[in-house]
Amino acid sequence: MVRGQGVLLVEDEPMIALMVVDMVEAQGLRVMGLFRANGEALAFLAEHSPDVAIVDFGLADGSAAPLARALKAKRTPFCVISGYQRSVAGELFDNVLWLEKPFSEDQLCRMLHACLAERRQSLSCV
Repeated sequence: MVRGQGVLLVEDEPMIALMVVDMVEAQGLRVMGLFRANGEALAFLAEHSPDVAIVDFGLADGSAAPLARALKAKRTPFCVISGYQRSVAGELFDNVLWLEKPFSEDQLCRMLHACLAERRQSLSCV
């Protein structure tokens, strides 16, 4: 599928998910998929290629490690929002932008734009 379709959001807490959707849309971006678990998000990724992803580390079906592997394989930049500290994640999440909850709209905005910049840079190197 063609890239350029928006943001994938994977967050298992409904209130946080809604808040993040509002924050993303306030930046003029579109959430193209909103999921609570790895399995749902992986099925979506089999058919779609988002520009970037925002992923909670602790999902309804475990850690986001399977999703991180899939996003890296697709070369989709992603960032993590989590109640966990980065130290629990392991090296799979090294060099991944990480924002601990609670966070502000400004913090999320800066992280999301850094992910988008990474995507632009990777496209210019292809």
